[in-house]
Amino acid sequence: MRQFIFISAFLLFTSTLYAEEIAVIVNEKGPLINISTMEIKDIYLGNIKFIQGTAIIPIHYKEGVVKDAFLSSVVSMSSKQYRLYWTKKVFQEGGSMPAAQERSQLIALFVSKNIGAIGYVLQSGLADMKGIKVVTTIQRP
Repeated sequence: MRQFIFISAFLLFTSTLYAEEIAVIVNEKGPLINISTMEIKDIYLGNIKFIQGTAIIPIHYKEGVVKDAFLSSVVSMSSKQYRLYWTKKVFQEGGSMPAAQERSQLIALFVSKNIGAIGYVLQSGLADMKGIKVVTTIQRP
């Protein structure tokens, strides 16, 4: 019986999670407020490092379904492909892969305090957050 309840709760949680949109967020006073999806992709691939003289700081959500959906929808890569891409890029060009954060609130707080920051979170994680702007949303599959 416990196993049935656990599986039912897990399925309910994952079906709710999959239905929620992912919001790509930037600092409301920064240079990223009018960026395109292609520019977001280029930022997360390390091809755009500065805009209007401001250093761009991408931040990822922790490993899991949210990050996988973002990478699939925006970067057109799986998590594994993305890690391999960055391993090769760091080896050839130096630098480092974008950092990751464990919670939506911490990503939103980081973005609100850094003018060149960009991140993505579940839409529900943005309640009452100030200093950020949603530049696009991604419907999760």
